[in-house]
Parts: sequence; structure tokens; C-alpha cells
Amino acid sequence: MLSIDPKLEAKLKPHLKRVLVMESNPAYARILVDMLRVIGAEQVYLETDDRRGEMMCEDFDPQVIFCDLKGPTIQGARFVTALRRSNLKCRKIPVIMMASNEEPETIKEARDCGSDEIMKKPFAANDLIQRLGHVFTKAPPWIEAIMYVGPDRRRFNSGAGPSTRAPETMSDGMKRIEQSVRILRAASLQFDTDRKQAKRAITAQLEVLVPACKSITHPEFKSAVAEIFQAYKSSNLSGEMLKAPVAVLARLFKIDEAPKAGHAA
Repeated sequence: MLSIDPKLEAKLKPHLKRVLVMESNPAYARILVDMLRVIGAEQVYLETDDRRGEMMCEDFDPQVIFCDLKGPTIQGARFVTALRRSNLKCRKIPVIMMASNEEPETIKEARDCGSDEIMKKPFAANDLIQRLGHVFTKAPPWIEAIMYVGPDRRRFNSGAGPSTRAPETMSDGMKRIEQSVRILRAASLQFDTDRKQAKRAITAQLEVLVPACKSITHPEFKSAVAEIFQAYKSSNLSGEMLKAPVAVLARLFKIDEAPKAGHAA
């Protein structure tokens, strides 16, 4: 019998009104749907095809998605990547990936496409409850970059993270600012490659950097952020307009000139 702490159940219930399950294996799908209903899920929709799943995201507006990483008619990584870069209202909701193994390459694929957690099949009730508890009570920061869109990969349940990290001596706030500078640099360098996502990335980083001007008094920092903000408001925003002020920020944070492969940006 599935048991769940009443306090956790009360916290999860508001987030389980609309659940989308994308699983091509009928046995696993049935087990998962039954478990979800036991812990209080109200509407649970099952899809066995990722194309129909995309349409369901628009029509059903789920609050959480369970998605098979690989199946006959489901390519989970492709689906999640497209969801995170879409204009759908649910683009930022938790996605729990399901896979038949926990090999490093499997974990990396699930993490790098933008999913929140990975759950190995066959899974137990405790696995399900633990994953739901993580995504709804310990949600990581959202990363809006160029090469990656999704929850902070350093908080992925595998324990693995990006190859480049801010120095451990930095405060959490300064680490976030340093990461924003890295993402801005990538956005300026790749602006013409994906303008829509570049603008999203710039918007998200300005939401970090503009408030930071209150606590960081360095005149070059404030001047560079102001220049980026003015460029952002311009009707003819381009990557070239961002390069000089972003270079100033990169120098202040001692960020190498060449972005390293595998970084969140």
C-alpha cells in the first residue's frame, strides 16, 4: 500500500490537478497513473506519442509531466527541449523523465535537455513521492540561456553538474551574477543564431543584474549594466551592441575569453 506523509501530500495536491504522462509501455503507464491517483492527482492524461503530447501541453496545460526518455513513439529529450523553448504557458513546469537505466549517458541526456529529475523504471512508490517532493518543494533556479533552457543542472538529482562552476569562495548571490554574465556573453556571441532565445536570455539576466546594481557599487559594473539595458530597449538590438559592455562584466568577474564547451550558457 502506498503511504505518504500527510503534510507532504497536502503540499503536493495543489500541483497535481493536471498531470500529463507520456509513456509508450502500457504496463508502466498503468502503474504510474494508478500511483498518481492514489496520492491525489485529479486529471491524469496519458499519451503514447510525443507529437500528440505537444498538442496536449497546449490544450491541457499540465502542471507536471512524466515523460519516457526513449520509446517507439516518444523521444523525450527532443520533446523537453522543444517544450522549454516554446511559448507555451507550461514551458517551465517540472518534467520528470523516466528511463530504463541510470547510466551516465542516460542521466546526461535527461539533464541536458531540461528535465528536472530522472526516475528509473521499474520504479517504486517511494521513488515517485521523492521526485515529486523535490520538484515542488526544492525547485532549483531557472536558467534561460542560449544552449540550455531549464532548471539549474547543478541541482539535478544525479548529483552531476556543468563542467564550469563559479569559485566556491563566492556567495550564492555572486555566483548567480557571475552565471548571468556568462549567459549574457553567450547571448551576445550567438545573437544572430537564435534571436528569440537570445532575447529571452538577455531579459532573464537583466532581471538579475539590474537589481544587483544596488549592492555592487563598482562604477564599471553599473555603467556596463546600464549600457546593456539601453541596448536591450533599442528597436535594433544586436549582438554587436552587447559585446563591449559584456566584455567589461566578464573582465570584472575574471571570466575567460572563450566560453568552455558544456557550460549552461
